[in-house]
Amino acid sequence: MPSNLGEVSIEISGKPKAAEQFEKGLLLLHSFEYQDAREAFREAQEIDPDMAMAYWGEAMTYNHSLWSEQDYDLALPVLERLEKLDYTSTCNELELDMIQGLKILYQPQTDKLVRDQNYKDHMEDLYKKYPNNHEVAAFYALSLLGSVPEGRDDEIYGQGAVIAQGIIAENPNHPGALHYLIHSYDDPKHASLALDAADAYLVVAPDASHALHMPSHIYVAMGMWDEVVSSNIASYEASLKRMDRKGLDNDARGYHAFHWLEYGYLQQGEKHKAADMVWEMQKFAEETPSPRARVHMVFLKGTYLVETDEWDSNIAEIPVNTSDLNISIRSQNLFIEGMKAFHKKDEAKLDSLVSQAQNDINRENFVVQSGKAKLCSNVSRADATSGDILEAEVRKEQLLALAAWLDADADLTETHLQNSIEKFSELSYSYGPPHIQKPVHELYADWLMEQGRTKEAKEQYEHTLTIGPKRLRPTQAKESI
Repeated sequence: MPSNLGEVSIEISGKPKAAEQFEKGLLLLHSFEYQDAREAFREAQEIDPDMAMAYWGEAMTYNHSLWSEQDYDLALPVLERLEKLDYTSTCNELELDMIQGLKILYQPQTDKLVRDQNYKDHMEDLYKKYPNNHEVAAFYALSLLGSVPEGRDDEIYGQGAVIAQGIIAENPNHPGALHYLIHSYDDPKHASLALDAADAYLVVAPDASHALHMPSHIYVAMGMWDEVVSSNIASYEASLKRMDRKGLDNDARGYHAFHWLEYGYLQQGEKHKAADMVWEMQKFAEETPSPRARVHMVFLKGTYLVETDEWDSNIAEIPVNTSDLNISIRSQNLFIEGMKAFHKKDEAKLDSLVSQAQNDINRENFVVQSGKAKLCSNVSRADATSGDILEAEVRKEQLLALAAWLDADADLTETHLQNSIEKFSELSYSYGPPHIQKPVHELYADWLMEQGRTKEAKEQYEHTLTIGPKRLRPTQAKESI
């Protein structure tokens, strides 16, 4: 059934009217519109309380595999309601197999990483059992991506891409296949392979805000700034329409797209538009000071300052409470404060920030290494991972380099800059605006320029541009040499 959410083809046991709502929920689920998908699956349950797959769908909305999130506590009651049904006599074999996959995903007393691997293995078995079923294939592709604990794994992501491409060849309007292909290839080395999918997804699912944003994963990786801007304008505006329609608060705003839009403007040289967005973000965060709003306040503030070098601006003085946020966000904020201190030549402040950064890393390292396995509990982005701590280590080395730079200790500065590059090399590529907001090779290049080592600086700017193609600041810096 064609719609502004894409097309899927699946026959579900139950009343036809409920099946329509199920299909709507499934389309939304493929575009990661989890709340709206949940509403559709619940509507299907109201129409047909015995439709087992409607409960499957609702429970699936609580597992956000690519966002490092799972709301186990909210999924559990849905599973309990499902178990009260006599679904073994009403479901077909495929539905029973999909429900079994759901149970694996939420298996009690099992580490989350193990559950993800077991779910992937189960979906692989179903993919072999139902080789022509697009939904099985789509969820298998997603399970492959979700089985990677952190970062990227090119081999596994490549497997997911091949499966998604197979679906698209038969149904070019499948939102999940387009979506998961983009996620598989959203790094500079592979992005061109998903450019057609990116362009198509915008058209296939215009009623899904996230679908309007996703193409910009490819556009950023290819330095297509006009397309980055248009994609995220469309996505953010769609989120506002949904917010108005449902009477929601600021947390319904598409902050993710808003940040990427700011980044796109900055790469176009539209500094004033980006500055206005930072002040808008401050207003939203003051009105609704949720963790999500404050995370994005750090993002927009830091991105603006790094891309413009306006460290003495009023934007640099915007305060953000990061005390309850992930260590990666806290360390971003510390780095921003460190850059301010560096430009003010405030050595004492910089030393204090280095100390804070190290203490924070020590504390979070203890928590992660103590082995707090996620068994029957929620998993959220606020939970520190080894990758988050490694990002914080990179930024700490950058802070140490800034402190040595202020102290005119060239050898120590270079040591810490090279340390930051070495630690950064252990991280996998992160799509979108740089997570290390001042890219490590770029900071090194800036220092090399000050030392008069222009040939080496040019090499470092070129390295920066392989990770972030066509970024404005390193492009201009390189051209000035």
